[in-house]
Amino acid sequence: MFSKSSMFDSTPRGGPKAIVSEYAVTGNDAGRGTLVAALAEAAFLIGLERNSDAVEMASCAPLFVNDNDRRWSPDAIVFNSWQHYGCPNYWMLHFFKESSGASLHPSTIQVSNYNQLVASAITWQNSKDGNTYLKIKVLNFGNKAIDLSISITGLENEIQTFGSVKTVLTSGSLRDENSFQQPDKVVPVESPISNAREEMSLVLDPYSLTSFDLLLDLKSSLQMMHSVPESSLHSSM
Repeated sequence: MFSKSSMFDSTPRGGPKAIVSEYAVTGNDAGRGTLVAALAEAAFLIGLERNSDAVEMASCAPLFVNDNDRRWSPDAIVFNSWQHYGCPNYWMLHFFKESSGASLHPSTIQVSNYNQLVASAITWQNSKDGNTYLKIKVLNFGNKAIDLSISITGLENEIQTFGSVKTVLTSGSLRDENSFQQPDKVVPVESPISNAREEMSLVLDPYSLTSFDLLLDLKSSLQMMHSVPESSLHSSM
């Protein structure tokens, strides 16, 4: 599934739109909902996001399962008569909840001898407070931590120093799963980004999905239609 992140890169843009009616990682690696399955699905979805001019919509397969009547694994949400929890792939989908209606921006990854990164960049507006963010999602599907340098160009105003957030989905083992006993074993962890700016050096954990939501000031939000930022990701191990 990770390798399928580029499957729509060469799709002709003049034809009909694609609909990915069901996607899923199944089999031994998926278990009942593992971290590695969720990360592989995230890579695929980032590929869909980058090709959103050719892909109309997508849906996971399936959403719910009763723990007393399992006929398919993994599912996003597991329940019984009195409990429920989200699997890692359910929490992974939270990284894409702002994608519908967002603006996609060009992004490039420049990495030497390392092909385990997939990334996309969008701008989205928070309907609750009206703030606009540049969201950069980066998936590291390798077993090494990556020193990441982010360079953003094209914005007419600077990113606000404070108010930006980093969110990471990872765990201690690739096969880690959530359960009724440990519903929060694999969940996103959010932390503030101090001193956010157009040029930043950050670290990507091994086997992780990371989102950088960079707060843009009001003037930038109003002028976004006239400015198409490009995010360039340079990394070294």
